[in-house]
Amino acid sequence: MKRLLLLAALLGLVGCAAKVVSSSARTVVVRAPGSAYAEAQKMGDAECSKFNRFARMVARPGPTSAEFIFDCVE
Repeated sequence: MKRLLLLAALLGLVGCAAKVVSSSARTVVVRAPGSAYAEAQKMGDAECSKFNRFARMVARPGPTSAEFIFDCVE
C-alpha cells in the first residue's frame, strides 16, 4: 500500500514538469503550469539560443491552454 501511494505521488509530480512541445527557429511552445513561468522562460531561451536568438513570451497558460508560447527574436 505504501508503495502504491509513493508511486502515485511520483507520477503526480512528473505530470507537473515543464517540457518543450515544439521548437523551431521562430517559435517555441512549452507545456507547463502557469506558476512555472521561470522554468518555461529558461526552456524557451535554451531552445531559441540554438538559433542565436532570445525567447520573448507571447502567450501564457490560461483556462483553455496549458502552454507558454515564445517567439524567438534577434
